[in-house]
Amino acid sequence: MGQANLAKSPWIESYRIDLPGCRGSRTTVLDFVASPGTPRDLPAQAQAAEVRELAARKQARRDATKALYARVDVPRATLASGGSIPLVGLGTWKAERGQVRSAVHAALKAGYRHIDCASVYQNEEEVGEALQAALGSGAIPREELFICSKLWNSDHAVERVRAACVKSLAALRLTYLDLYLIHWPVTGIPGPALTPSLRDTWDAMEGLVREGLVRAIGMSNFSARKMEEVMQHATIQPAVCQIEAHPYWRNDALLGWCRERGIHVTAFSPLGSPDSASIFPRKLPLDLLRDERVLAVAAACGKNAGQVLIRWALQHGTSVIPKSTSPARIAGNLQVLDWELTEEDMAALSTLPVQQRMVNGATWLHPRGPYRTMEELWDEPEGGAAPSGEQGPSKARSEGLRSGAGPAQPPHASPAPDASARSPPHAFTGTFPPLARQAYAMLSSGARMPLLGLGTWKAPPGQVAAAVQAAVRLGYRHLDCAEVYRNEAEVGAALAALFEAGVVRREDLFITGKLWNTSHAAAAVERAARRTLRALRLDYLDLYLMHWPVTGTKGPRLTPPTAETWGAMEGLVHAGLARSIGVANFSVRKLEELAAGATIPPAVCQVEAHPYFRNERLLAHCRAAGIHLTAYSPLGSPDSAAELGRAPSARLLDDPVLAEVAGEARRTPAQVALRWALQRGTSFLPKSTNEDRIKQNADVWDWELSEEAMAKLNGIAHQQRMVDGSFWLSEEGPYKTLSDLWDEP
Repeated sequence: MGQANLAKSPWIESYRIDLPGCRGSRTTVLDFVASPGTPRDLPAQAQAAEVRELAARKQARRDATKALYARVDVPRATLASGGSIPLVGLGTWKAERGQVRSAVHAALKAGYRHIDCASVYQNEEEVGEALQAALGSGAIPREELFICSKLWNSDHAVERVRAACVKSLAALRLTYLDLYLIHWPVTGIPGPALTPSLRDTWDAMEGLVREGLVRAIGMSNFSARKMEEVMQHATIQPAVCQIEAHPYWRNDALLGWCRERGIHVTAFSPLGSPDSASIFPRKLPLDLLRDERVLAVAAACGKNAGQVLIRWALQHGTSVIPKSTSPARIAGNLQVLDWELTEEDMAALSTLPVQQRMVNGATWLHPRGPYRTMEELWDEPEGGAAPSGEQGPSKARSEGLRSGAGPAQPPHASPAPDASARSPPHAFTGTFPPLARQAYAMLSSGARMPLLGLGTWKAPPGQVAAAVQAAVRLGYRHLDCAEVYRNEAEVGAALAALFEAGVVRREDLFITGKLWNTSHAAAAVERAARRTLRALRLDYLDLYLMHWPVTGTKGPRLTPPTAETWGAMEGLVHAGLARSIGVANFSVRKLEELAAGATIPPAVCQVEAHPYFRNERLLAHCRAAGIHLTAYSPLGSPDSAAELGRAPSARLLDDPVLAEVAGEARRTPAQVALRWALQRGTSFLPKSTNEDRIKQNADVWDWELSEEAMAKLNGIAHQQRMVDGSFWLSEEGPYKTLSDLWDEP
């Protein structure tokens, strides 16, 4: 039979299979194993079956993963923006690093779909990892989630709002936020008016909505008056106001005001914020979860106190964001949807006689404004609005202490003895002795830094431990250390003794360490930080500073570069070894260069500042950039001339202008110099090993320098760096002149 006839043979056709070959060709084979009539597309069918099986396996895995995430019918409130917000969410404030990721995982699996975040909580990356696990696996569609974040105080400038939002989106691994809030009506810039204005900030927030980065915008910790001022000019009205609300602070007036205007209210700290007392000191040491009336209602309902308080919030008309990192408590907090509190129980919880803000915002008070009193911050009488009264400003002004300076300031007077006692507006509770009242700066990192610190530079060996113990017992809570001071081991021994004696707890103190010049290489930074931690007998530092923009390596360029060192410093934050990072002895230009490449901006710049060297340009730059400035050598460093090789010069403490102001104020020259630093908005680090002088240096809170006195001190003509850095100059570079080092004439 010829080849052509063979190819057309029915017999051949019954065993023939055409297979795809290389480069588009086809190969014909005869399969004699197959019986006549076997379909010629058998390989294609097998391949299709394999594809179906793989798809089925993937779907099974998706279904199994999806089954891990419970579907709970959490009620939602419709927002003025058109979206809806689940009434129960997970709060992430104060959630420790390393625990947030698992907490969000647990919440999503328990049925939560509302997660409340903020850049200042410093845990959005962990939240993002948990969200990505749920979204990436297809277990939860993005549209089911409601993710809220917040604009921090230092990002209110119009040009910073979008960048801050984009940074949160990147950390959370999202393309849009369901809600973005202005965290506080605060910018950290002292002065008579809020700068930038809330109107400017809100305009930039509206731009985020128009760009699609945010679905809804709102405010947090705003009074009715401040919201109304924004709304008068807004083209997009606030959808949400997030405020403190619980039976110990019902906030009824503000809640009613928001209802009338279609603004949804989210209640934060619904359990009374029992663990935030060290951040926001209070008049009364209260614990809502242990209140007898709350416990009685819980027992009657067969629920725990936390569930009763969350249910109260829902029936009070708010959404609620309880915080927990315990999977059991997270699940339990959601078990509030299929039962109700009776009218009698609601009445009992809604008439508790104690009414006190726990997150009172006293941290933001400043003697130069924009908020000098609690009344100015909240636009209501000092004691708070009546539960059912009309919220609004009062003409009365509190007569409490008005000390402290910087972007933030907490209360500072003795706690009220009982609920009926009228405490001064700057009251506090805690372990502070009456002598050393305190004021604080809230750093861009979210940490709270005491403005008065004890410096340990030049403290002789054998005297440091006693000085530290005396200072802490007198009420100091901020200790400034450095490896190069060669006394960290003594400081550590003093701290260990104080902790063991129960004088203070670790969380009561703010401890600063510094990276020395010889450890700037990326591989050396963590080793240096750990040496300091071992010497101080601590697990973490509250602040770690790059001591100088100097490495000791000579040449035309700084080696290693500052960017390399800063990257390793950021690693300390990620590792939990340092809560905040910053620099010391940096110029404006060097700060700008550092910030341009940083993912964690410097929280603090520690520099020389006193009436003989006011350092005004750097102070202004730091204020504008949201960097807190700490003044070292606030008394003019009178004892460092010999050590630094400085020629004899005028001594600040002997200055006639300072002496004149001190005489008028009936204070010592040193106290006047420290009060001057305080009223300029800086923290300050006087050094002494003499207990009497340590005590005198703390007496700066309950008095003020007049505007005239400040003007006299700010007008002193003699201006000279005492710690001028000339010892770092080299003909080979990188700093050949002081102008090279300080980037100024």
